Amino acid sequence: MREAKKREFKPKLETKVRREDFQRVSDLAKLEKKTKSEVVREAVLWYLENQEQLKNEPRETAVALEIQGMTNRICAMLARQGRQIGTVYELTYNSMSGTKEGKSAFEAAANTAKQKHARRVQDDEREVVEAMKKKVKGSP
Repeated sequence: MREAKKREFKPKLETKVRREDFQRVSDLAKLEKKTKSEVVREAVLWYLENQEQLKNEPRETAVALEIQGMTNRICAMLARQGRQIGTVYELTYNSMSGTKEGKSAFEAAANTAKQKHARRVQDDEREVVEAMKKKVKGSP
């Protein structure tokens, strides 16, 4: 005698959709050479597998907006500082460039300032990166 195969219970799901959505499913099924049932089954299973990620999307959007806001504030601050520094630079250069010694002293001071600024920017960038990492991870 043959062993009777156990039948796996596969309940049926039914739903109603708009005519346009039904047509989209039908078109996709034809394109992928599948039945409409296969297309819908894959869509439901994908949704169930990705539901947790979909729930987190609003949080990720909020983090992205926060990062964008931080970026806008930093850019505005840098633009203001750039204008102020440019003004001081021009005034200093105009008052010191009349003599060879003055021009030399100005260039030496400008080079020293550039080096100090580059180091400070690196430190600031590290701080910003750490703050962004904390925001992304959800830490306060």
